[in-house]
Amino acid sequence: MIKKTLTLSTFCIALAAPAAADPSLGFGLSVSFGNGAVEYGAGVRVFSSDREDELAASVGVDYMFQSQRFRPTVGAAYLDNETYLGLDLGLGLNGEGVEFGIGLGGVNTDAEDAPAVPLE
Repeated sequence: MIKKTLTLSTFCIALAAPAAADPSLGFGLSVSFGNGAVEYGAGVRVFSSDREDELAASVGVDYMFQSQRFRPTVGAAYLDNETYLGLDLGLGLNGEGVEFGIGLGGVNTDAEDAPAVPLE
C-alpha cells in the first residue's frame, strides 16, 4: 500500500511541475541498472522546464532493447544547450521492480531572456 501511494504521489508531483514553466519534450538513450543487469534503451521524456542551464523534473518512458519491454520513468535532468543529462527511477511493469537509470539526449531548450532595457 505504501509503495503504491509513494509511486502515485511522485507521478502527481512530476505531472504538476509543468504548470510552473514551459514544458519541453526530449528524446534520448538510456542505461538502466537493476536486478543484477545493465540494459540499454531509447526513450522519450517530458521536462518541467525548457530553460537552458536549469534542473528540471522529468516523466517519461523507455523501450529497453534487451528485455523488449517498456519502462516508465520519473526523475530529474540538467538541461543544457539543446541536450539533457538525466537521472531517473524506472518501474518494471512485469515485476522487475525499481531500477536506477541514466539518460542523455536532445531537447528543445530556450536560452534565458535578456533583461529589458528601459527606454528613457
